[in-house]
Amino acid sequence: SGAWLALTPETTGMASAAEVAVHARMAGSTVGATTMDRPEWVAAHPARAEVYCCLTNNKNRGKKPNKGGDPTPVGGPNPRAGNKYGQIVRWRPAGGDHTAAGFEWDLFVVAGNPAVHDDDRAGSANVTPDNMFNSPDGLMFDSKGGLWIQTDGNYKNEGDFAGQGNNQMLYADADTGEINRFLVGPQECEVTGICWSRDRKTMFVGLQHPGAKGGSSHFPGGGETVPRSTVIAITRDDGGEIG
Repeated sequence: SGAWLALTPETTGMASAAEVAVHARMAGSTVGATTMDRPEWVAAHPARAEVYCCLTNNKNRGKKPNKGGDPTPVGGPNPRAGNKYGQIVRWRPAGGDHTAAGFEWDLFVVAGNPAVHDDDRAGSANVTPDNMFNSPDGLMFDSKGGLWIQTDGNYKNEGDFAGQGNNQMLYADADTGEINRFLVGPQECEVTGICWSRDRKTMFVGLQHPGAKGGSSHFPGGGETVPRSTVIAITRDDGGEIG
């Protein structure tokens, strides 16, 4: 279980609510908030009181303080030292009320590489060699409660990341925890951004900075063209809704 800590001028010693908002991490440190493994996107379930947050990775977890000088102990929602892979934390507010001070939490998925490791670096039980990924970043629910996960991580495809390929987008069943890969981005890109047309029949996905590291990508033009960030449009062959 957990509890929200109020960040106000009174609890933090800061001069104003504006200062608290601008320096929220420092305000959290002042009141003793839990240091997390680099929070990214947050998504709320459309049909029930659940919220999910991507914790993309934290190689310094359990090894050295964060940049603000706060300790980074291993445990709770940050279960691994030197966390290279990331995880998604889920919480349910007390009484189903998002204004409540208390909540229950669990880890929806702990990313990892079961093709390389057989310890906690392999990830949670819903991670397999067929859907493994690292560094969950983008996160969005569709209208039916399906959870879409986008990654922005290591694509070297060697060592701890062998077999994980390029960044990708996955579809997760929030009820069962089952995760399936939906698409894989071009080389050296981040898969980030997702939305739908009003009729839900077209999905738009952002592919950011292909070829960012070494110019190995020529997406989307091919040949020797300069790689460009792109928004792709996806439709079903049968013309039906996507999510």
